Amino acid sequence: MQGFQLSLSEPGSFGSSVAFLSVGTNKDVLELHKRLVDAISPSQELLDDYFEMDKYHPHLTLGQTYWGLNETEIQEMKRLAIDELAPFPTFAVNNVRVYKEVESNKYVPFADIPLGISAK
Repeated sequence: MQGFQLSLSEPGSFGSSVAFLSVGTNKDVLELHKRLVDAISPSQELLDDYFEMDKYHPHLTLGQTYWGLNETEIQEMKRLAIDELAPFPTFAVNNVRVYKEVESNKYVPFADIPLGISAK
């Protein structure tokens, strides 16, 4: 799969506990997601638990109550995202970064997988 352009857009939320920036409609990000899920082959239970495939909603998480924020801070984060980040950027997606969990809920970069290189 080749690299592609991705545009961020207005903030949204999952309930009152997660604030995110939406991703503009883009078939490439959906195709990349499908390929990654197909390569990993998770069980149907995991697909359902993590809202994968048809339930997948591309986004960039800004914050969540799980990380220690309260619901008021989540709403404020959404407002600040509009004030501070608009106009929302478009950027090139040239690789997939894989993270490794080094302790509970702490991740570090593990590998970058470039897009646009054919498997042989």
